Parts: sequence; structure tokens; C-alpha cells
Amino acid sequence: MTAADTRALGYRVYEAINARNIAALEELFDPRVIRHATGEIGIESVKNAVAHAFPTTFPDKCFVVEDVLVEGDKAALRVTVHGVPVASGQPQPVIIEIFRIENGRVAEVWGAGTSR
Repeated sequence: MTAADTRALGYRVYEAINARNIAALEELFDPRVIRHATGEIGIESVKNAVAHAFPTTFPDKCFVVEDVLVEGDKAALRVTVHGVPVASGQPQPVIIEIFRIENGRVAEVWGAGTSR
């Protein structure tokens, strides 16, 4: 994949998450994807994470990709979380993720953030 392809994949992942498009996630992630933050392996863990990312208390929650940096087979993303309550003067919650791409799909994910 080119750097542009890898960057576009990062955006497509979050477009699918915001749309709650499980079928798209199955195309974007390797079936054996490794989620290092949770120790989970497999696409089911991604689908479960997306299902729980949108609690009914925050129906307008969405993720906005602010930056994507690409190096080799990895993409680092800075994502802000919108549609959740933020105390006055506090910044929007932020997620930093690194995707390792293999055969055009996300094969590994490392992440940390202040998401709610």
C-alpha cells in the first residue's frame, strides 16, 4: 500500500465506526486483528468495541480524525471525540491509535486516550 492508501484506510475505519457499519469493519480489519490495549484478538473484539462505543446516553457521539501520520506499514491517528459532555474550559477527549496494516487491512491496534 502507498502512504496515501494507508492514510485513507485510517479515515475509512473511523467513518465506519461513526456509521456503526459492521460490514465495513469486517472489510477494514484483518479477521485475526490484535488489539494490544485489551489483549483481545479477532474481529469480534472490534465489533464489540464499536457496539459499546455509542452508549444510549451519548447518541450524538462521534469520532473526528484530526491527524494521520504514516511510516512504513503503520499509521498513527489523533482522533477527537465529540458529542460527549465536557466540563467548561476542558478540551474534547482525544484518542491516539497506531494501526499496523497488512494486506490492506488493519492487523494490529495500539491505543490510548481520554475517551468517554
